[in-house]
Amino acid sequence: MIKEKLTQYFTVWWIPLCFYMIPLLIVIFTPHIKKDWIIDLSLSLFFINFLGTILSSLVHLVTKKWIPAVFQIIVSFCLLFFISILFILSPPDNYGVDKEIPKGIEIYEPITEKLVEEDLIKNNLIIGSYFQPGIYTYYTDFKPKELGYFYIKAFEITSNDRLSEERITRSSKISVEDFTNQIYTGEFTIYEGSFGDKYAGRIELWFSPKNGKEYKITERNYIVEGWMR
Repeated sequence: MIKEKLTQYFTVWWIPLCFYMIPLLIVIFTPHIKKDWIIDLSLSLFFINFLGTILSSLVHLVTKKWIPAVFQIIVSFCLLFFISILFILSPPDNYGVDKEIPKGIEIYEPITEKLVEEDLIKNNLIIGSYFQPGIYTYYTDFKPKELGYFYIKAFEITSNDRLSEERITRSSKISVEDFTNQIYTGEFTIYEGSFGDKYAGRIELWFSPKNGKEYKITERNYIVEGWMR
């Protein structure tokens, strides 16, 4: 029975092509399911069937069935190209799906309206979200006593994972070249997670002086989500 089915798989040209529907349907519905193991399963099934289809096309070439063989090869490589582009341009990121926002801690939503300067009296760090989820603006009225730069460190609270370490460190820098500014403003992007998958982040404001050791100014907990590339 199994031998007969395998023979049909390699000799009936359309059977391997139909099997592509299984991983493709999983990929299409993965954004709604949001489980990493399902993504891994779909990719494994796709590549197993890809190899099987290529072997099937070789069988057809040996038996001089040129048209089915060429059709199988063209469809297989077109689907391979489609899957590759899909995962390059929009790779699934389920980082925030199963993360729980802790209860019993002080945690804030990023502001979505124009900054009210009085809010900085209560805290040296305010986070805003105005454009796309995952892209944040931060404000501080902290007055450093030396030249240098501000920057942000972000952590997922329950795991203490450092979020987008190099990118945030680089993009969030605000140079302090004089002491005339009343409010300093910068931006950073969190890449872990996808739109709508919110989790708890600890946002820390740091200052690195030109001469001296860097130090943390303050920290504040915010509900964040990742920017979808």
